[in-house]
Amino acid sequence: MSIPREVQASVAVAQEQRFQGELTIRSCERLREAVIADAAAALQVDIRADARSGWPRVHGRVSGRVDLECRRCGQRFAHPLDLALDLRLVRDEAEERAVLADAEPYCAVDDRLPVRELIEEEVLLALPMLPRCESCENDIANAPSAPQESSEEKPENPFAVLKRTLKTHQ
Repeated sequence: MSIPREVQASVAVAQEQRFQGELTIRSCERLREAVIADAAAALQVDIRADARSGWPRVHGRVSGRVDLECRRCGQRFAHPLDLALDLRLVRDEAEERAVLADAEPYCAVDDRLPVRELIEEEVLLALPMLPRCESCENDIANAPSAPQESSEEKPENPFAVLKRTLKTHQ
């Protein structure tokens, strides 16, 4: 089953619609720009719209693998994804601000629920800001820390210097 581009939010919630299937990376414009797009790469989507929790929401899982370029060595590496979604559907910014403390809101403007865009946004948010392959990540984690200064070379407290300067000028 393909994932629809957009549905009517109120209908999806009332009918407890489930969106299950593959979403290809190449069909997601912004995601395609953020990852190394492989023609066969796809995300596995299993999300549902309902109001069983007392409010309208979209929840479920998005999983798969995207290829990223390591910012340190430039090598391509696989980045696994396994996202749990639980978004509370709201109608406007006022309602969004009201629920922000209790839930992660998603604004379904004009009763529109752009399913593919929603999934794409959540995946983009889950990507690392500075992607590094496992090798480079381990190199950074195991790098020696900055050398410790010996106690003999410790800089003098600036307040002590100020106090001494004030005493000499009196």
